[in-house]
Parts: sequence; structure tokens; C-alpha cells
Amino acid sequence: MKQWFGKLSSRGLLAFVFFVLLAFLGLPGLFAAPQVPTVAVSILPQTEFVSKIAGSAVRVISLVGPGASPHNYEPSPRQMADLSRARVWFTIGVEFETALRPKVEALYPALKVVNSAEGVRYRQLESGHEHDEEEETGGHEGESNEEGGVDPHVWLGFDAVKIQLSTILKTLVNLMPEQKAAFEANYRAYVAQIDRTYAELKRDLAALEGGSVFVYHPSFGYFLDSFGIRQEAVELGGKEPTQKTLAALIKKAKQEGVKTIFVQKQFSSAAAKTVASAIGGVVVEIDPLAPAWLDNTRIMGRALQKALGR
Repeated sequence: MKQWFGKLSSRGLLAFVFFVLLAFLGLPGLFAAPQVPTVAVSILPQTEFVSKIAGSAVRVISLVGPGASPHNYEPSPRQMADLSRARVWFTIGVEFETALRPKVEALYPALKVVNSAEGVRYRQLESGHEHDEEEETGGHEGESNEEGGVDPHVWLGFDAVKIQLSTILKTLVNLMPEQKAAFEANYRAYVAQIDRTYAELKRDLAALEGGSVFVYHPSFGYFLDSFGIRQEAVELGGKEPTQKTLAALIKKAKQEGVKTIFVQKQFSSAAAKTVASAIGGVVVEIDPLAPAWLDNTRIMGRALQKALGR
């Protein structure tokens, strides 16, 4: 050992001692890449909205994970810890936010909470299976999905999403002003992709305009409204349909020649299967909470085309 040290110059020996000290003191972290800000969102589709604008400049976490539903979500201790490290939480108006937001704001006053759906024109949920055309604007963050109330599924409407993207862009630029040019360029590119996809779907689904689509849970109103297609829901107000309601739906489905009931994987499909069996139809699963939002709009469009045979 003495011979080995003897071969080191005084400068080399000093360098060796310095790096040994760094190792013991945990200072190698000084040379690690700087940590990027954490941005929290409520549901998975929002992860794409943020990532498409910010790219790798932020780390995005979603409170509601794959296969889970925002209708019965409760945060885990680990997720609360993640929120404590976040700089921003983009809410979107889903139910669990009503109870969670005040608790989070009390625990983490430095966390900026932004309603990304501010300014969106809300559609009304169907009441008694009659469509109400009245719309309201913004301010319904966290409102429950009750029969006849506002429809919270604003991430499925093309115009609604572009409003959300504008809010996300402004917030991220305020958080990281040095990234303004990059974020704005990413935003414009993503909006252009959305517009192209909408134009393609509008063309492909033109034959379905004015028709009806039967769904289990009324999640798809904003998406279907974009193409002039009416949503008929098996379940309303978060409640399983009564036998009388099922009978009325089956009668209507037969009258309209419906052969497909769309369901989402976050909900039981038992009632939908009952209707499908009675009309000699099938149940098709689509996921309104898929994280790859833009690709998922194409998937939903193809599912409609295939199921309705047009």
C-alpha cells in the first residue's frame, strides 16, 4: 500500500483523497443531472396533455392509475407523498377532487392547484334518457356525476381539450419561463395533430351523424357530440338501471336496430350484457381513460365504424 501511495504525485494524492471524501459524504449528487419539476394530474389522459407540451422538462404523475376509476378513487400514502413534491396539480373536474383538493391545499400550501377545465363549455348529462341541450361554462370542478347534472368527462371533447391545453401551456410557461419557446412550439404541433385527427374522424364518421350509440356509462358525450351522434346510456347517475329502465332501453334499441353496447373497463358490464343479449347484439369495450389520448380517439372512432357497420 505504501508503495502504491508512493507512486502518486502530491496532486494525484490530493485528488484521490478528495473523491474518497465525496463518496463518504454523499456529495456525488452534486454532479448528477438536476431533477426536473414534478407535475401532477388527476387522470391518465392528462399525462399526454402535459407531456406533449413539456416533453422531458417535467416529470408527470397521474393520481388515478391504469384500470382505476375517478368515480371511487382514494389516494394512497405514496401518492400523497408524490403530491408533496409536485409543483403543480392540474385538476379536471372529476369527483374525487372535491374532497381531496382542500386537504391537499392545507397540507401543501406551496403546491399550485390549477383547474385545467376552466372555460370549458360543459354539456348536460342526460336526464331520464332525454337529452338536455343546455350548456354551462366552467366552474364545475369536482361536481358529482348525478343524473341531469353537468357531464365531467371533458377530456373526451376536441374543443374542450384544446381549452385545457391552453391553460396547461400558460401554467407551464409561468413555472419555467426559460422554456417558453419550446413549450409554445410543442403546443402548436400537438394542436395541429389534434385538428388533423378530428378532420379525419369527422370524415370517417359522417355516415353516423344523427344516429344513436348505446353505452353503459355516459362517458362519451363530448366525443360523440363532436360528430353529431347521440349517446344513450344504460346507467345514469352512477346507479344500476331498474328492470323498467332496462325494458325501455331494450325496446328502443330494437326499434333503432342497435346491435352494439359500448362499455368501459372501469365499470361492470352486467347490465350492458343483459341489453345486448335481449337485442341479439354484442358488448364492445372501449377505454375513455387511456393514457395515449390522441391514439385513443382514433381507436374509439374505428370501434364505432366497425360496430355500426358503416
